Order: sequence, then structure tokens, then C-alpha cells
Amino acid sequence: MKKITVLATLGLLVLVVSAQAAPKYTPAPPSKPKPEPVKPHRCLPHNAGYNASGVLVSASLTAEGHHHYSGTLVVKLAKANHHAPTGDQTFTLAAAKVIFHHGVAPTSPAPGSRVKLHGKITALAKHCPAEGFTPTITVKKVDISKAGHSKS
Repeated sequence: MKKITVLATLGLLVLVVSAQAAPKYTPAPPSKPKPEPVKPHRCLPHNAGYNASGVLVSASLTAEGHHHYSGTLVVKLAKANHHAPTGDQTFTLAAAKVIFHHGVAPTSPAPGSRVKLHGKITALAKHCPAEGFTPTITVKKVDISKAGHSKS
């Protein structure tokens, strides 16, 4: 009988100690809805990569070093990314890298030559008001290739 009493006492002691050691549950306070944060910096213009291609209309370039030229290019753009305008566009180059591929004269590239432009364009994030904003294009690299064969 003594053994049963001792075992029962030990079992009861284990239950009491483990119940005291367990953490008490406290429910979280009710959460309040968070206000939407104001993000004015989201609608500031940022730079995005610019790629366009088309046909050369005219060029007035002056050499400034190895493969670097300044001047103006008038290009009839067929493709441009980031909703940039197409059609006849005038670009002002400032020490941009210009690559004249085989068959293109660096002093006077022929009108009708293929042109690829690479650089940066300022853009706005989606859903930002665009009134009064005009994107600025900075051309850093130009590839001018010989005009393609015309299909007759």
C-alpha cells in the first residue's frame, strides 16, 4: 500500500509541476486596420533601358576620340521600347559611342542605313499621373549598318 501511495503522490507532483511550467495563453489584442502609406517617391521619374531601331535620314557627327562622336542624328524609328515615340526623331549625341559597321563611311553615313540606338529613357511607374511629363532620352551607343537589300 505504501508503494501505491508514493507512486500516486509522485504522479500528482509531476502533473502540478508541469502545469505550472506551461506558459499561460493570452489572446492577442484586436488589430486595428493600418492606413495606406503615402508613397510620393514612387511617382518620381526613373531611368529605364532604351532600345530603338530604324533607318537613318541624316547625320551630322564630329569625332571626339576613338569611336566617340557628338552631333545630331535624324532617324526614322520603326521600333522603340517603353512607349517611346516612333517615326522621324532627332537625337543629340554627346560623346556617344558610334560603331560604323562594314560598308558605312564614318565621315558621311548614307541615308537609308540601318541604325540601332541604345541608352536610357526617363519613365514613370504605372498608375502615376503623366500630365506634364515628357520622357528624356539619353543615347549612349549607336550602331550604323549598311542598308539592307530592297526586295523588288
